[in-house]
Amino acid sequence: MSQASVYPIPSCAECGLESAGRCPGCHKNLCPDHFGCAEHEPCATNLVTQANQRLCYVCGVSVQPQQWSTTRFAHYIDEGTCRGCGRYICDTLHTRVHEERVELVKDSLRSQRYHHIVRYCDACAPVRRFGGLRGAGRVAAAVVAVVTIALFILLQHG
Repeated sequence: MSQASVYPIPSCAECGLESAGRCPGCHKNLCPDHFGCAEHEPCATNLVTQANQRLCYVCGVSVQPQQWSTTRFAHYIDEGTCRGCGRYICDTLHTRVHEERVELVKDSLRSQRYHHIVRYCDACAPVRRFGGLRGAGRVAAAVVAVVTIALFILLQHG
């Protein structure tokens, strides 16, 4: 006789109830009540200690990363940074493009939906198809490298 496989359900690191998902920062299993950054350690301490580093690079307003759960399987994450350049930007004044990307993560027999809020600042929005300023810089460097190698080969054989 074979025994049925048992998949233990992870418990919340804060209260011990059934876990709903993992924190993207500290990777602890958390229930919907403790999924927010300010609701569990060490993320709550990091929010307080690093508050002076999380400022909008344009206006200097404090930017707080946020995450919350609407159900046991849907979690929203907003880091408050521009995806193109990685700098903190405020949501109200200096976020030009605001998108939502969904990531499905399998967790034993369950699956979790993580809705990542993606922002682009004024400088990165026009080149967001390349990945913002960083991605456009990489593309430009690759093009220059290919052209340089092609010219070198042509001059050697020409």
